[in-house]
Amino acid sequence: MRGSRWLLRGLGLYVLMQFSWWAYLLVSVGGPRSGWMVLGEGVVFAGLLLWGLMRLDRAMRLDRERLGRERSFLLAVTHDLKTPLSAVQLGVDTLRRLELGERDRGVVLAEMQSGVHDLERRIEDILTATRLQQTATFVPEAFDWESCVSKALARLDERGSARVDVRGPSAPSDDASESLNGGLVLGDEALWVLSMVNLLENALKYSTGRVGLVWDQTDRYVTFRVADNGPGIAPEAWKRALRPFVRLTEDGAGTGLGLHLVSETAQRHGAQLTHGHQGDGLFFVEVAWPQRGG
Repeated sequence: MRGSRWLLRGLGLYVLMQFSWWAYLLVSVGGPRSGWMVLGEGVVFAGLLLWGLMRLDRAMRLDRERLGRERSFLLAVTHDLKTPLSAVQLGVDTLRRLELGERDRGVVLAEMQSGVHDLERRIEDILTATRLQQTATFVPEAFDWESCVSKALARLDERGSARVDVRGPSAPSDDASESLNGGLVLGDEALWVLSMVNLLENALKYSTGRVGLVWDQTDRYVTFRVADNGPGIAPEAWKRALRPFVRLTEDGAGTGLGLHLVSETAQRHGAQLTHGHQGDGLFFVEVAWPQRGG
């Protein structure tokens, strides 16, 4: 790809040099009047040629970056799918060959269950990313926001859910309840569940303490915020982290789709995605989704 870009630039330079030579010959033969005509046509031609070459060069550069991301994605998928599969296979071999006590057997089964859970999450991320790329629009359906939060929490494994502190909204006013149509919102519930799970699992993975999940629902917004004591994401790296197949650390696990799916879900619903550090120093990611009439 890099050789093709230099070939394109070389051909463009050759065309410009040839054009300049022929323009010089025409001006020498035709005199001043033809010179102005050649100059005008030449400027237009050279401008169009340069514009086209720049567009082609940019397209080739973007294709090279995309291929690099997809190559990294394939390597990450290969690693991420093999790791939980290996854990499951090791558990099966252990149960098949060894006579284990009830406690040890439970430990092995828990590790196998964790491997299956990890495998399921990776596959779902890949399928969801594919669905988002193939469909420009979606048909919103009514769902309960509190139920959506509960489903996301239920998707965490036992060790992860034990570290999450959940805080819901205070009791809504009568006016708010009426304006929310009984607590229902319109959107894609599966995408929101997956977005919450991705943010929670990222927080659990990159932090050591408690992880906070604060969600709310009013007549104007539905929101959720995930906060943890991990290092967070630097402001200059945030936009890159939202791209598909991008991992900010080479030694980190994951396909690089988690934050991308969160960003895509927010964009599809017209929601705002923000991040930063709270007053207590915890890093947070928050989604605020305005409701109709809000």
